[in-house]
Amino acid sequence: MTDARPLQGRSALITGGSRGLGAATARHLARWGARVAITYRQRSDAAEAVVAACDADTPGAMAIQMDLVDEDSVRSAFEEVTAMDRLDYLVANAAATALKPLLGVKMHQVDKTFAISVRHFILMVQLAFPMLERTGGRIIAISGADTVGYIPTHGLLAAAKASMETIVHYLAAELGPTGVTAVGVLPGYIDTDSIRMMTGPLYEAMREAEVETHPLREAASPETAAEAIALLCLPEARWLNGQVVQNDGGGLYAMQARFFQAAVQAKGQAPGEGSPIVGL
Repeated sequence: MTDARPLQGRSALITGGSRGLGAATARHLARWGARVAITYRQRSDAAEAVVAACDADTPGAMAIQMDLVDEDSVRSAFEEVTAMDRLDYLVANAAATALKPLLGVKMHQVDKTFAISVRHFILMVQLAFPMLERTGGRIIAISGADTVGYIPTHGLLAAAKASMETIVHYLAAELGPTGVTAVGVLPGYIDTDSIRMMTGPLYEAMREAEVETHPLREAASPETAAEAIALLCLPEARWLNGQVVQNDGGGLYAMQARFFQAAVQAKGQAPGEGSPIVGL
């Protein structure tokens, strides 16, 4: 890329931007010249650290407290967003859920999960649309691998994210004539603090298996995963309108063979001639 700051003069709002993929996306967009605003729920210190890093690259970065479960909080946050004068990108990254088998999920947990990824995703689009329409902006919704494959205890989140993907398709059709485009991003495994917390004592073994079996022989970091989101902000990505882009390095497609490879390696054996996983 010849232009080191291809997003110069543009502005982005990233929800859940105080850590993980959201924070990495904010930093990447700021390096490319975009003024960024991030939302956070509780971690103001982490949010301010991200803002400081972004502001060093492109002045004007800001952090906005917002609880995506609370409609009033979302509306209040967008009153601050309007102070940015322009908005080119709405990156809906924040998510939260109860990781339980569906038979154990409580109804208030269903309400919370769908409030964040569906109800208030739609509300944010409605609130952001007047600004996005003026700039020919783009909505980028972050989905998850649990919509395309079974991940234990992820049924509720997968249902909400699958709904978000459907909303992206509809937004692309409904808003396209106004110049506003919508695209989804479906990452694979990302090596984040959340993964470390969810997997607990299995984290190191899981990460090692990811590195050893992934087609690219690495575990995606938030920084590498954010690269595709930044690319989707470029004007040249306009014809991806309505698509859900799998940003997984081929790892999800290769999962069945990777499972066999991990099983063989766990037994201390090497794939032999004629093995279906030779060459992985």
